[in-house]
Amino acid sequence: MSRQTIMAAGSMLHLLPHLLYHHLGSDGSGYELKFGSSGALRSKIESGYPCHLFISASSIHTQSLVENGYLKSCAVLGLNRVVLVHPLRLRITEESVFYFLKNPQYQLAMSTTGLNPAANELKILERITKICGLKSGELEKRTRLITGGREAPNAPTGRNQYGWIMETQSVDLLLTYHTHAIEALADNPNLSFIHLPNAARADGCYGIALSSLASPRLGRFYDWLLSSQGQLHLSGYGFGEAICSH
Repeated sequence: MSRQTIMAAGSMLHLLPHLLYHHLGSDGSGYELKFGSSGALRSKIESGYPCHLFISASSIHTQSLVENGYLKSCAVLGLNRVVLVHPLRLRITEESVFYFLKNPQYQLAMSTTGLNPAANELKILERITKICGLKSGELEKRTRLITGGREAPNAPTGRNQYGWIMETQSVDLLLTYHTHAIEALADNPNLSFIHLPNAARADGCYGIALSSLASPRLGRFYDWLLSSQGQLHLSGYGFGEAICSH
């Protein structure tokens, strides 16, 4: 039997192997794992590329694939909130966060898959631009996009890309998912993160979908992720309660 394919958003690059190992006792080496922009992965599935399990950073993609018959079933996996990672020395609070974001003295960066940076990933910059009273496109122009390992320079073996970049590449502020922030702080103890005020809040409403051709073992993994035990495990990596609306 050929290996089954799991596709997942780039933000799941490090987390997915942990989840597979925890539930299946395997880091995913028995599966073909493909990571990238959720929209690009959805297009691959629609073009006929085999996919047995899909984890998307937007549940809109998984819902559409099921509605159009490409996959069998789907559900909302959880919320992955965008947070601001910063050096501890800056002592950023919810009250001061917009001061730092609009101040060109501080180099702002944002994590992205690098495959589709013009899509929803940039909407949070537009929102912050309006809140801070900046000119349209001003914040976007001075924001460095970090692709989690696809750009140069790359983090040395054993270091987290985001934690290392903030230590060595003059990045002061990083907008990224909560899951990435936890990994960065584990790598670099001189960092902290803060949730953005509700006016600028952005969440990745993650979806998960299963193919009718998925193996029983992969089906059990899907069920476990949606169970109370699986959701509790995901919460340890920064995921919030799986309630989203489009």
